Amino acid sequence: MKLPAARGIALRLIVALAAFTVALNGCGGSTGPKTKTLQRGEKEDIGGVLEEKGFKEIEVALPSYPQDSGLLEFLPRRNSANHFYIDRDSISIGADRVVRYSAVIKSASGALNTSYEGLRCKTSEYKVYAFGVENGTWAKVPDVQWRKIPRMNGDFRFTLYKDYFCDLAAIAGRNEKDLIANLTGNPLNNVSDKNR
Repeated sequence: MKLPAARGIALRLIVALAAFTVALNGCGGSTGPKTKTLQRGEKEDIGGVLEEKGFKEIEVALPSYPQDSGLLEFLPRRNSANHFYIDRDSISIGADRVVRYSAVIKSASGALNTSYEGLRCKTSEYKVYAFGVENGTWAKVPDVQWRKIPRMNGDFRFTLYKDYFCDLAAIAGRNEKDLIANLTGNPLNNVSDKNR
């Protein structure tokens, strides 16, 4: 007589187990089509910062030529006989989220290299808009293109990207004043030393 009762319990157990399995499968998330947004030019989804959709660069006007009184020296990641400067008056953050600045490099022999550049934190790219010429004016670069920032400690753009202007894929400050503070070693927004 106990046999039919055991079958009833077994049948109830099987039904409960089936319902539990169906419920567990339902917790797996949406089964609808998934759209992937690629990150920073990658061919597959790697997580992290989303690729910009429709980046449109603003029209760029060249700033005044750098004066010695406005130059802020910064230290590259590797020792160099050259001295590296950014013109404080040229630093800007555009509506396109590009940091623009005039860079001045002075060699030990006194030679100067001056350029006006843009840096995109989101994509780790830079662009040179113009070079300084001897009479204190700018010579525009023809066919200006965005280029990847070389990931070398000796490259001053990598130093600007990693230590002063960018915080991963974001700008390391709310405004130009914050970027100047980063260059002078007095960050207003407590940007941490990013793996120096």
